[in-house]
Amino acid sequence: MKVGKILAVLTAALMTVPSLGIAADIQISTENTASHFQTVVLQNYAEALNSHIPEHNFEVIHSARAFSDRDVAEAVSSGRVAIAAPGIWHLGRYSSDLNALLLPRFMGLGAADVRKVVDGPVGRTLQSALEKQLNVKVIGRWLDLGPAHIFTRKKKVKSFDDLKGLRIRYPGGEANALRLSALGAIPVLIPWPNVPEALDREEIDGLLTTTSTVVSASLWDHGINYAFLSHSYYPFYLPLISGDIWNRLPEQHRTQIEEDWEAMIEDGRALAVRHQDQSLFTLRERGIEISAPTSEERERQRSELLIQQHSMAHVIGISEETQAVIEAIRK
Repeated sequence: MKVGKILAVLTAALMTVPSLGIAADIQISTENTASHFQTVVLQNYAEALNSHIPEHNFEVIHSARAFSDRDVAEAVSSGRVAIAAPGIWHLGRYSSDLNALLLPRFMGLGAADVRKVVDGPVGRTLQSALEKQLNVKVIGRWLDLGPAHIFTRKKKVKSFDDLKGLRIRYPGGEANALRLSALGAIPVLIPWPNVPEALDREEIDGLLTTTSTVVSASLWDHGINYAFLSHSYYPFYLPLISGDIWNRLPEQHRTQIEEDWEAMIEDGRALAVRHQDQSLFTLRERGIEISAPTSEERERQRSELLIQQHSMAHVIGISEETQAVIEAIRK
């Protein structure tokens, strides 16, 4: 079940009963569709929780029927929903240092390289800062989304220069907007549930997202014809539970929630990578024309953007300490 749906259910339950000592519905909220791999991971998680904590009913609420991911962190913090797994691009508003993972330094890095960062001291520091800013608890290691690319409607993008003047939707994260602007594109912030309509109305020329997300929403039905494998950044989802709900759960339930997440995270990450690869084949089958810069072209563009990284970080408010750590990555 979706982590977001579980969170929503948990929150509602905690608001209506003095403790979780009696049976309660616990919702996990996500804005992704039922076919998205993240939803599948959350559903598997909910099933494990229902098996190990039969006193409660964990249920995933997908397709933004509870909250959009842009709003869900505050909903979890305030206890309006119990569990959710929003992307890092939505969470930099609450802890600016999380935006560091969207800076040019991470452009083109693969899963293994980025996981070393988020699974280590840097990741723990970033999630601790988020927990201090919001009334939430990070349940465990972060779930991959996979490399983010550029997808367009009418213009085939064959190089980074082709992005100039295009209105590109981005999901959130100030660094995403700054990076797109540096490439000459016009960043447009649109919540994910509104993207198909924005494409239908030709309000945007394309979007920054992943192959899995394009496939999950069948965006070829909304005019997407081209893919440019830019490897712009490598996004993750953070599994969050309401701090109030967490504190009211019995110790054995808190332990089980963490253990069940840890038990499935490696399979979840593997599913993310596998689904991204499979989605690339699906795009080809659907007639999407795919272009990719050479590794040399991508590294050259990354190097050019790195010149602006410090000023980007300053605008966003990333701490000097975090900047120093990020600067040391893949020099």
